Amino acid sequence: MSGKQGILYPDSGNPLEDASVLRNAVYFSTAERAYSTQLVLKQPLNVNQRVVDFLVVKAYEEFMTSTEDLLGWLFTLEKWQPGNAEFCLFLLLDKIKVGQGDYKEERAVSLLESLNEDSFRALCHIPTTDELFASGFSKKMVDNIKQSMPYKLEGWLRIAKRREEQNRGWVRMFNKFKHHMLAFPTTTRGKNEIWMPTSIKFDRDRGIGLGQGWLESSINELRRLAGDAIAAQAVLHDTLATLLISRYKEKYTVPQWVLKAYQIDYLWQR
Repeated sequence: MSGKQGILYPDSGNPLEDASVLRNAVYFSTAERAYSTQLVLKQPLNVNQRVVDFLVVKAYEEFMTSTEDLLGWLFTLEKWQPGNAEFCLFLLLDKIKVGQGDYKEERAVSLLESLNEDSFRALCHIPTTDELFASGFSKKMVDNIKQSMPYKLEGWLRIAKRREEQNRGWVRMFNKFKHHMLAFPTTTRGKNEIWMPTSIKFDRDRGIGLGQGWLESSINELRRLAGDAIAAQAVLHDTLATLLISRYKEKYTVPQWVLKAYQIDYLWQR
């Protein structure tokens, strides 16, 4: 097999096949997540504290969802076997539960820290420079993909560490919040915060025992959470788009929301 066909993955056009799942992630899922978060940032911010509380909780929700997406895809790409239905993207994305079993945040950080440019590239199923040249890709495209890989890895690791740094406290907070909205505005520690329980246990002798967590309720924290949520989707989109281009001959144009998220000249366009 010669030319670009030599590095291509199967693509029958089936809506549940790997290529279709990747296209959906690039053109819809990551864009939807980013758009949803951008709606938070577009709200007027000269508002009273209660509205700030609302917006911070919403930005936190977007951050937790987006970072779970990123780590879920990390573990999915690690297990993916193109052409093997048992290890296809559709089934893996459904099966892999971030935070459970072998898919905890700590392992995501450890895995990413163990990778260099080449091993990260292999995990993401992006062909080597030699393979791309041999398959007829232009020098400009090959060089741009090579130059972008360290930045992609840096982005994945930064977002993974941001989620992991709370030692799953934020995950437990989110679980209480998303199921029962156990979130309480408070100033008991001398500043505006949202208090959320991380665990709730009842003992007949000691009463209710609580694990506790707090979110700073401020415009700066809102922007930080929302910015990281969009950054997580941008780096995921960027990596999956590279995979689509190199393995499926995808014709691709970088969307404006990705360019804005990076706030730098996009590497493929240099």
